[in-house]
Amino acid sequence: MNNFFLIVCIALLSSCSQLPKSRDETIERVLQKVRPGLEKILLQESPLNHPEKSTYPLVQKFSGSPFVARETIRSLFTYDSKGHLVLSPGDYVFPVMAYCMNSSASSPAGHIYSLSKLEGKRAKIIRELNLLAPAKYFADEIQMLSWSLQNGLSYEELGKSGQEMVDSVLPHYKSELKESVLTQIERKWNQASDLSAGMLPSFNESAENLEDELGELGKRIREMREFRERLREFGYDYVQLSELIDTAARSEVRGGTAWSKISHNVYGRFITEGSFGEIGYLQVRVLSTNSGREINSADDKQEVLDLVSLLANPNSNDIQPLSFSPLYGIAGTVTLTPALSRHPLAGALLLAAVLSAKYIDWDAFFDLQDLLQDTNDRDVKKEIDRGMQALSKEHDKLEKPLKEAGIISGKSKNTSDKKNGEVREYTKDGGEEQLQKDFDKLPGKSIKSKTDGVEYKAYPDGTRIVKAPKKTGEKPRDATLEVQPISHSGIDSDIRIKVRYP
Repeated sequence: MNNFFLIVCIALLSSCSQLPKSRDETIERVLQKVRPGLEKILLQESPLNHPEKSTYPLVQKFSGSPFVARETIRSLFTYDSKGHLVLSPGDYVFPVMAYCMNSSASSPAGHIYSLSKLEGKRAKIIRELNLLAPAKYFADEIQMLSWSLQNGLSYEELGKSGQEMVDSVLPHYKSELKESVLTQIERKWNQASDLSAGMLPSFNESAENLEDELGELGKRIREMREFRERLREFGYDYVQLSELIDTAARSEVRGGTAWSKISHNVYGRFITEGSFGEIGYLQVRVLSTNSGREINSADDKQEVLDLVSLLANPNSNDIQPLSFSPLYGIAGTVTLTPALSRHPLAGALLLAAVLSAKYIDWDAFFDLQDLLQDTNDRDVKKEIDRGMQALSKEHDKLEKPLKEAGIISGKSKNTSDKKNGEVREYTKDGGEEQLQKDFDKLPGKSIKSKTDGVEYKAYPDGTRIVKAPKKTGEKPRDATLEVQPISHSGIDSDIRIKVRYP
């Protein structure tokens, strides 16, 4: 801050002998003199930097086979603990939800973008919002909080909905949101104004001159003020605020989308036919570290890509930059959105990602199956068939100890009636007496649960076989012998083998 005062004072003193007689001319001359210092200091408070400041180098093409999106459906990837993608050499397509990063510029459908890096004082907060929030919140809720963060609002100004989201997914940033960016800028400006003995007008008095005299910086300050006013007018209403952004016209840009060189061996490009609030695709090619050209070498080391730190750069001040949330997120979280039904490629990619995970999240698979059940897309149907085959193998594995103990056989009739087939069921006569006989046939020591008293037998691989007695009353239940799979944190699966004893 001392440097800021020094810049202002030197500029003022050096111009005193040449100041015009008119107060308006004096203000204009002073603003011109201090503009470089103001921009340097005040830009440090900018929530987001202009994408042109962090754009990646462009290449129109590189050596190797053509990039074909539909041939990448089973490309494997993982996330590290920080939410970075860990990728082996190969081609990848990641379906993403796009958020607009300017609360006033237009967002035409089908625009062609390059890639930049998300930078600015609040970039790390917005990055974590895009990474963590889709597991708990809808896209419009994320967009509302993103707009508020972009425009420098404080925690208190976010309103109840925004505050709840911060408390839920960004609690460690509350201290950084204690004061609004406008308040910080205004305080620094007014401190300089006081030192100038009135030669530099106060922040509020300078409002009409900001855009003309401070260029892009002044425009951003005015945009932040206008957004705050719109919030006061409309409240925390996504529909009202989103209607202020033009998405009707298609982009006039023609031609192919160039690749951005994100790192030495990683190239990416963003492809979309829509605008913000729509699904787009981040295409990625990871080159071999051996030759820099060939891919799919088993000996190559993996590369790291921070997808949520990327920004779609429109290369135009009149059009929105876009940020992203991957629809298949950290810890295997799948973001379900009705828009998926209009994007079969995205659906196929998500299904493939779920089925390629170390632990298949069957709940996510069945949710996707329900959402995409009416599509005729060949790739979606292929992935659903692959999933059902994997489910059948999972059931076969779970029922193996029952067959080995002679409790069921290949002639036992499958009586399953659940919609998605999570549970494979069998029915045996004999009631609780037969249940006890069958339970005794199973190897292992019987353990009684301390919580509900139910008996079970545990196996080294984590599988449990539970003996549940008949239940009467408000929610009656047949006596059952139930095989439960290995438990895994974060996966709530209903996959089961049940033998009912009515």
